[in-house]
Amino acid sequence: MLLTGVSRKGGRIRNEDAYGEARAEGILCAIVADGLGGHYGGEIASRLAVDTIINKFIEDPGISEDHIKKYIEEANSAIVSRAESDPEHVHMSSTIVVLLKKGGRAIWANVGDSRLYLFNHNAISEVTEDHSLAFLDFMRGEIEYDDIRRSENQNKLTSALGVGFDEINISKVTHIGSSASFLLCTDGWWEYVNEDQMEETLCKSKNTRSWLEAMVKIREENAPEDSDNYTAIAIMP
Repeated sequence: MLLTGVSRKGGRIRNEDAYGEARAEGILCAIVADGLGGHYGGEIASRLAVDTIINKFIEDPGISEDHIKKYIEEANSAIVSRAESDPEHVHMSSTIVVLLKKGGRAIWANVGDSRLYLFNHNAISEVTEDHSLAFLDFMRGEIEYDDIRRSENQNKLTSALGVGFDEINISKVTHIGSSASFLLCTDGWWEYVNEDQMEETLCKSKNTRSWLEAMVKIREENAPEDSDNYTAIAIMP
């Protein structure tokens, strides 16, 4: 199994995204987070979320709904506790998307608008649902799916770790095929690399590094100079 990650600040002063991965008892845990909050609060929140989940995973590795829910709830508690002890960062929060994978089984979860894409035979078969007003507009039939990228409501979150934590989307433990690939990414990535481009670059790539490099090129061509941070983890068989 191949895994490559990338995280860059885009057109911003600093990078408030974070990512990480760990392995224990044959299980892969991969995480991407996008922090929010002034005075470096977003940077602290995203890193705290990733580190907390990795530590809890290593302490108690497992691949179940209960495990992934516990990891994410622990990350939320860590951010809330830090915010309560530091008035300067009282409003900090973070999105999160987590994948647990062992052999032909996988489970994933997200809070906020960082996404997981599952590809089978180089075609997207599953995508997480965003916690955002724009996604609610899509679910109500008011906009098309691709319009979420351009909606004024895209970055208005309905759930995030820390401030505004409301719900977690958790998949079932899913049996995946031998051709399954994954992409975990922040909104600064998927806003400028659409689903067709994800599939097309995957088809042409021999490994995760070349796949990410191809998507980074597309992202840089499409994004304005003041665009958001962007982070992604690519996983291939």
